[in-house]
Amino acid sequence: MVAALISILVFILTPYYSLSLGFLLGVVSCLLSFASIYIKAFVFDKVAERESPGILSYLVTAFGLVIRYGLIAVAVALAIVFSETFHLATVLAGYAGLYLYIMVDMFLQLQKER
Repeated sequence: MVAALISILVFILTPYYSLSLGFLLGVVSCLLSFASIYIKAFVFDKVAERESPGILSYLVTAFGLVIRYGLIAVAVALAIVFSETFHLATVLAGYAGLYLYIMVDMFLQLQKER
């Protein structure tokens, strides 16, 4: 959410509109992707507790990979079709940046436990 807020501030305060909107599109699609992963973990937790999480959660879990690939495909397609509004490289940077952040955070947490 911090990355999205920074992107909005860059959009408001600077003339780099396509860069900031592209980064925002990448960050939002990545956050939605993480939401599908969270729902998948929620379903596994409920199943382990012998509770039913609901049919919608099962569908998100079953089609999680398709949802994640579809999100990035839509974001890239939007960047290609509306190239004057969204910069393609920053869409990809926004999407990959959050994964990079999570990997660095996991590495630092692993180092702290040792």
